[in-house]
Amino acid sequence: LYIEPSESEQFLIIERPTGEVSLHTSDSKERLPIHGYELRKICGVLGMVRLISGLYLVVVTHRIFVGLIKNEPIWQMAGSDLIPLTPTLTHLSEEQKVQNEIYISMMRQMLETPFFYFSYGYDLTNTMQRIGNNPGGGDSVGLYVRIVSINDVTINGHALSWVLISRRSVQHAGTRLFCRGINSEGEVANYVETEQILITGQDQVSFVQTRGSIPLFWHQTPNLQYKPRPQLLVGRDHLIACSRHFDEQCKLYGAQCLINLIDHKGAEEVLEKAYDATIAALGNSLLNYVSFDFHKECKKMRYDRLSLLMKAVANQQDSFGVYHVNHAGQVYSVQKGVFRTNCIDCLDRTNVVQSLIAKRSLEQTLERLGIFRFGEKHIVPDSQFEAVFKTVWADNADLISLQYSGTGALKTDFTRTGKRTFKGLLRDGLNSLTRYIKNNFSDGFRQDSIQLFLGMYRVRNGEGLEFPSPLSVSDPKVDWRKRMVIATVLFEIAMFFVIMLYPSEFSLKTSFLLLSWGIMAVFTQRFFMKHRNDFVDWPKLLSKK
Repeated sequence: LYIEPSESEQFLIIERPTGEVSLHTSDSKERLPIHGYELRKICGVLGMVRLISGLYLVVVTHRIFVGLIKNEPIWQMAGSDLIPLTPTLTHLSEEQKVQNEIYISMMRQMLETPFFYFSYGYDLTNTMQRIGNNPGGGDSVGLYVRIVSINDVTINGHALSWVLISRRSVQHAGTRLFCRGINSEGEVANYVETEQILITGQDQVSFVQTRGSIPLFWHQTPNLQYKPRPQLLVGRDHLIACSRHFDEQCKLYGAQCLINLIDHKGAEEVLEKAYDATIAALGNSLLNYVSFDFHKECKKMRYDRLSLLMKAVANQQDSFGVYHVNHAGQVYSVQKGVFRTNCIDCLDRTNVVQSLIAKRSLEQTLERLGIFRFGEKHIVPDSQFEAVFKTVWADNADLISLQYSGTGALKTDFTRTGKRTFKGLLRDGLNSLTRYIKNNFSDGFRQDSIQLFLGMYRVRNGEGLEFPSPLSVSDPKVDWRKRMVIATVLFEIAMFFVIMLYPSEFSLKTSFLLLSWGIMAVFTQRFFMKHRNDFVDWPKLLSKK
């Protein structure tokens, strides 16, 4: 395979089927072929992945222009392809061919999940402050860009570019109920860094926040209950893992204001108390723990009470500041700390609070830059920019939630409109039901797709032939139970319709049918609940434990 950039004299050669890559120039003895090759246009190369049939080159085939950051084009990935380095499948068994197609479908599911972004000239994986501290280019901190919004707006006659970038961590990544808490390396589930950027004719200002699962060992695995109880894992050293997490966070961002939004009573209480106690035991002066029972404080749609939280963290926000430079690179200020916000999922409650903190930071910046008129300290409620701000943060919530839980976020009616609505409650109910179905019955495959895509699971040569593939391993007892329950449920449905269609007159026969149908339904429900874990779509590539 030959890859020739459109604006460079260099080109790549990828050897088939070894995957060996070499870089060449016009002075090289290697030459690009002139005839006999199929020519394809691509927008970029993501990398290579090994599946059962061999290596595949993963390329971007289509892109959509999003906007400019510091005059560099930003693109959304709009199409991709997997190009096999091995030209045929004749070396595979029939079972291996089936398994190979499953792996391909996993890769395609990840590549088609919205939204990936990239740039040829701007480092989207790092914040402005990290780029400024490493002008020659530094290593990424394990984040990849999934959400970007670039908006050219006008405030009080000043033309501005307002940008929101969310970067998801590649570490301890997964789906909502299969990936919770922390791992032994101090990496947490659903970790997202969100950067708000304001660019004017002279200034560039960046404000960063983070979110991430409660940094303790806990799980909430699906079991067909509507809301499984979160449980702390015993026998694990929570203190060491949590310490590793915050040592790394303080190294990256400085001081941390830890805003915990989970319930102080009920199922979430055990996590709130454990998190509080662990932070106290760490004794880290850079950590400030703030616990705010979101559901209790804002019950009956009293979202105005979030002002209490904003007042509680105002001094902390002022001390953190922002990263502020001019176009010549002169640094006026740096951000000295971040808000690290979490709820149970780090989605719904978290995004509401993050949007309020971001708005306060933005208003302070607009005042400092002299863009607000004299005496004006807040974004005008009915202004065009206010609408843009709310929409972008609500979309940010939906997209992060879609990638983690399978649905849009909850409570976005407040983010979009500034108030809680009945229509928003109905939408939340539908999203909650959809989450339940996906998290229990389809997220195992999606979890496997993430593990494969990020290289947490690696397909080895000979899988499915020299040793079993995890895709082919199944429990005969579980398969038998599933078939039995499905057959019984179908029979019960048939009996129900027979009873409904029977003559309306009550008789001994209809009494017997009703009794039989009721007994069957009770036994089926008990059997189903006893073996409910058998009906959860569990991941196959990593152990259930």
